[in-house]
Amino acid sequence: MKRFISKIAILLGCISYVGCGVSGNETTDKILSPAEYMNALQNDEKAFLLDVRRAEEYADGHLPGATLLDVTDSTSFAKGMETLDKEKTMYIYCRSGRRSRTAAHLLTEKGFNVVDLKGGYNAWKEFINNK
Repeated sequence: MKRFISKIAILLGCISYVGCGVSGNETTDKILSPAEYMNALQNDEKAFLLDVRRAEEYADGHLPGATLLDVTDSTSFAKGMETLDKEKTMYIYCRSGRRSRTAAHLLTEKGFNVVDLKGGYNAWKEFINNK
């Protein structure tokens, strides 16, 4: 019975981790504020900017130079990951940070160095508008 409860606890933890996102640095090397993110992105010679939102969100606006790879389309995302250069630092973002944490987890599992934008595109827009 104790073993069964442990397995249930692990399963619930995994569901919570993937379904609800996580806070802190559990899925990525770095989660940076918009100011830190933009500074790091601009100063990283190995930077690759990756938008993990849906195509319609990307069309409505995105960070300059971003490549789209929709994390909600698991087949397309898996195929897209195969084309990415592991020598590059993946600077990722979504709308608010939830999907990018999922993407960060998937990318780090495959050996990528990942930097995530805290608060996502919404936080970036607010940062730019308040400059």
